[in-house]
Amino acid sequence: MKQRNAQGETQLLAEWLAQLPAGWQWKTHVRVGAQPLSYLGQPLTPQQQRAFGVWSDWADARVFTGAEVWLVEAKLVATGSAYGQLLDYLSQYPLSADAAAFPGAPVKGVVLTMGARARTSALFGAMGIQTVIFEASFPFEQALRKLFPAAQILEPSAPIT
Repeated sequence: MKQRNAQGETQLLAEWLAQLPAGWQWKTHVRVGAQPLSYLGQPLTPQQQRAFGVWSDWADARVFTGAEVWLVEAKLVATGSAYGQLLDYLSQYPLSADAAAFPGAPVKGVVLTMGARARTSALFGAMGIQTVIFEASFPFEQALRKLFPAAQILEPSAPIT
């Protein structure tokens, strides 16, 4: 199920990036920080750090609008964990190699999603995280059916919007 979810998020992100204005610069899979990993209280060697790079933090995308830098986390359904992850990325990003290319540009957080909860979006909106609801080429109901093929909730009396 995790793989299906990642595929949907990747497609959602790709379609959204493709429709951004011409001239905006974007990059996917952006390393947001360079926090050294440690094990049993000891820092890892540079070689070990590279080997364990999978545990580094990576934003799904970075968009430069010409005035602002947006860090983007794509989720089919925006949950609190997506917003929390993005808050962590925003705290690390100014120290990243990617940030050095945009000195002085304000950095904003964006959760890109097909479905969001109003209360959660409002809570994190007050913290400066923008929620962008984007309708990808695949319907939201189809995405949910792939994730939860046997769930009764996917037999709505009205279409899911």
